[in-house]
Amino acid sequence: MAQHEYQPGDEVPFHFNSGIIVASYFVSLVGAVTTIELLHRRREGKRWVNVLQQFAISVSFGLVAIWCMHFVGNRAIVLGDGSHGLQLYYNPGYTVLSVFLPVIFLFVGFTTVELRQPGRALFLPSLVFAGVIAGLAITGMHYVGNFGITNYKLYNPVGYVVGAAAIAICASVTALMLFFYFKEKWINSLPRRVVCACLLAGAVSGMHWVASVGTKYRLVTAQHTHSEAARNSTLIVAIVISLLSCAVCLSFVLLTQRRKRLLADRAQHVVLAVATFDPDGRLLVTHEGLLPAQKVTDHFNTRSFADEFNPAHPVFHWLFRVSFNWAGVADLLPSMAAHLRRAARPTSPDEDRAKGGRGESYSLVFRAHFCVAASALAQQLQLPLPSLGVLYNDVLTTGRTTPPPPPKPPKGTRPSSPSSSDLESCPQGTAHDPPSTPDTDPTPFMGRGQLLFLTRPCSRAEASKLQSAGYRFATPAQVCDIIARATRVPAPTMAATLASLRGYCATYATPPAAPAPAPTLIAAFVLRAALRPVRGKEGWDVLVRAERPAELPSVQLRGGPLAQWQEREMARLDGMSLIALEAALGGRGSSPAADGFRTEILGAVRGMREMVGESWFSNAVFCGRPVRVRDVWGGTRDVYAFCVIPDVHGAGVHRAELVYKPLGIFMAFQRVGRGAGGHDVLARRIHREFGGV
Repeated sequence: MAQHEYQPGDEVPFHFNSGIIVASYFVSLVGAVTTIELLHRRREGKRWVNVLQQFAISVSFGLVAIWCMHFVGNRAIVLGDGSHGLQLYYNPGYTVLSVFLPVIFLFVGFTTVELRQPGRALFLPSLVFAGVIAGLAITGMHYVGNFGITNYKLYNPVGYVVGAAAIAICASVTALMLFFYFKEKWINSLPRRVVCACLLAGAVSGMHWVASVGTKYRLVTAQHTHSEAARNSTLIVAIVISLLSCAVCLSFVLLTQRRKRLLADRAQHVVLAVATFDPDGRLLVTHEGLLPAQKVTDHFNTRSFADEFNPAHPVFHWLFRVSFNWAGVADLLPSMAAHLRRAARPTSPDEDRAKGGRGESYSLVFRAHFCVAASALAQQLQLPLPSLGVLYNDVLTTGRTTPPPPPKPPKGTRPSSPSSSDLESCPQGTAHDPPSTPDTDPTPFMGRGQLLFLTRPCSRAEASKLQSAGYRFATPAQVCDIIARATRVPAPTMAATLASLRGYCATYATPPAAPAPAPTLIAAFVLRAALRPVRGKEGWDVLVRAERPAELPSVQLRGGPLAQWQEREMARLDGMSLIALEAALGGRGSSPAADGFRTEILGAVRGMREMVGESWFSNAVFCGRPVRVRDVWGGTRDVYAFCVIPDVHGAGVHRAELVYKPLGIFMAFQRVGRGAGGHDVLARRIHREFGGV
């Protein structure tokens, strides 16, 4: 080996190998990407699971992004004339110590930031603290690793040390703040996560090279006795660890692709999801931004082309009523699960008909699947089954294809409103989507999956418990696109559905703060022949309020029940058409009190006419006998109704506040009210039907 000109005590000049500098940055980037992905996928769990997750995050950043980058980067430092005896050699003890130092520091820092949820007090200070700890870990590892150099004594100017530490701290704080900001805003896409990883890698590399430029190397002894293999051992370890980290990143890519395929496959099946709203109207989602969900079955086996599973189907009515009284099926769940295991092989509609009557058997199997899926959801959310929520009165078609362009109306034709177009042109089962909005395309799509929703409110204490279990809360606007992509549903349709779910939850899943009054109402009972038969039979749709599908369009006549003489006045109007009734009320009554009451009736009738706003409503016939109606919370009201069955071709309504819903689901609403007796009847029927399975 050629002798060099430097003696112990001499300051040896150095230069850098640019290719290795670039390689060292990518080594750090691999570790940073792994760290960010682990942070992104981190979920709350048992204590030891949390510790393992924090340890994995700390190792990926401390060992790969910092330690490996340091020793790969130091190979870019070429001392003197490049002879082997002048290059850097390391003490194994300091090398090992430099591994544990950043890992321990980072474990403390990341644990601190994960103790506080975004939006809580002290979250920002804890985030800054974690960034400072990360910056100090980067700086500390660099200098501890350099202390292990055996053949040189290093001199580090204070200015360079402070500058390098400042770069590491500022870049780390910025990267973590961006990451958690993106995560909280649900815009934490892969490109944004890569940007955060690049910043973290820049923090490591920037600190390393600023510190290296300012370092002076004074020769202690020339390592003539060491082989090149001894010098390469640390580098080989760093490269192997980096390759392992690359394998982890590749596994993340494969897992992400597999998850996308699973979600795409789920969008083709019947799925049950839970929409939980906190007091601020935020929606409970998983760490992926999706609703907690369970697959019910691959598909609903229809008995004919006319048989479609939608809100008009009797099976849907059964599911709906059960969701308001989970206690009626809770003790049957073990036998249902056992029955499903025995009947694991699905049957086709042709087999059902060939075996004579197996269609009813499949109905039983499907209902059992629904109950078992609901039980699994309750366990997933760590809730008792009766607290799981109530079924939303609609079915969302998933796995849809791109919509075709809407047909242009003929010239001279007045365009229908979205609500009217939906009612007039959509077939049974697709006309019952959430209330149309100007951005919602009412054209039906081809879809093969169906999504059922349970909805429920939760208190702040329960929301905190769910967050501790690994779930998150987000505004519907933040996660709407994520859910729409996963279910393959147009984003405007999903946005309208989530908005409708929130209102539905507030009305039918949240107990009222005070008992509702018992008013007297004048309502419109409008029936329309269903545009598509249900199970081969003619069905009916009923006009209801869009935001309250359990209620007919109505105006209040009195804040309480009527007196007997007022009931007699109403009875005299029985059987009159709306036009005849208005004419009759225009005359004088038998007393001033009667005149005042007739004026009240006339005002309510005119309000009812204005609410419906359609010419065919003038033919409605008044029913002068009150019907006592009970809501889902047990409140009662007396209803006098104008009844009409308009011609099906002209029965549309142009007011967005009113929609047609299947008569069956409307009747199911009337049977789930507290005190209506429907729960007991259904529970007995369920036990008779499922008791023998």
